[in-house]
Amino acid sequence: MSAPEISKSKAANSELSTGLDEAKLRAQVIEQSAREPSLTRAQLAVRHRLVLGAAMLVPLLIFIACGGIRVGPRPDGLVLQTALGSGILAAGLAILGVGRGRSMLGRPRSWLLLQVLLTPALLLGWRVLISACYPQMMVEWTDRPGLRCFTLSVILACAPISGLLWLRRDSDPLHPRLTAAALGAAVGAGAWVLVDLWCPVGYVPHLLLGHVLPLLLLIATSALLGSRVIAVGKACDPITGR
Repeated sequence: MSAPEISKSKAANSELSTGLDEAKLRAQVIEQSAREPSLTRAQLAVRHRLVLGAAMLVPLLIFIACGGIRVGPRPDGLVLQTALGSGILAAGLAILGVGRGRSMLGRPRSWLLLQVLLTPALLLGWRVLISACYPQMMVEWTDRPGLRCFTLSVILACAPISGLLWLRRDSDPLHPRLTAAALGAAVGAGAWVLVDLWCPVGYVPHLLLGHVLPLLLLIATSALLGSRVIAVGKACDPITGR
C-alpha cells in the first residue's frame, strides 16, 4: 500500500473514531436523562429560578449583615470605578462560565479554560490599576492583613456555588472538572465584587491573601467536585482534558 493510501486510511479511521465517541456521548446523555423523573419545561424553569434566586439572595443578606458598602477612607470615585469595572467583568465571566452556549454539551473547553485563567488576573489587575490612580490607596494596613476578607469571600461563595453545581448535576459528559472550575470562577467573581465594596484596602499583599487566594481555592474545590457532581457516568478527566 502506498504512503498516500495509508494516510487516507488513517484519516478515515480517525474520523470514524471521533464519530463513535460523539455518538457514545450523546447516548450517555440520553440514558442519563431517561433515568431522571421527567419535568415539564415550566417546572424546570420555576425550579431553576428558585435555586438561582436563593443562591443570589443568601450572599446579599450576608453582605448586608456584615456592614454592606463601606466607602471610607476611599474616595467615592475609587469605589464607583472599582465596583463598576469588577461588576462588568463578573457579569461577562458569569455569562461565559455559567451559560451552556448553543451546544447541549456546554461551552468549548478552550472558552472555559480561558475564563478560569483570566478571572483572577483581570479582577486583581483592575483593582490595582484603579487604586494606583489615587494617592495613599495602596498603602499597607497593619491591622488588616486580609484574613477577614478571605473569610467573607468564602462565606459569600458557599450558597451560589452549591446551587449552581446542584443545577448542573449529572449533565457534563465531556469535561466536568473544567466546567465546574468555570462555575467556581464565575461565583468567585461575583463574591469579589461584594468584597470590593466592603474592603477599603488596596495593598497588594492584602489583595492576594484576602481576595485572590479564596477565588483560587473556590476554582480548585469546584474542579474537584465536578467529577463527582456534574459528570455523566464515571468521568475522571483532568482539568484540561476529557
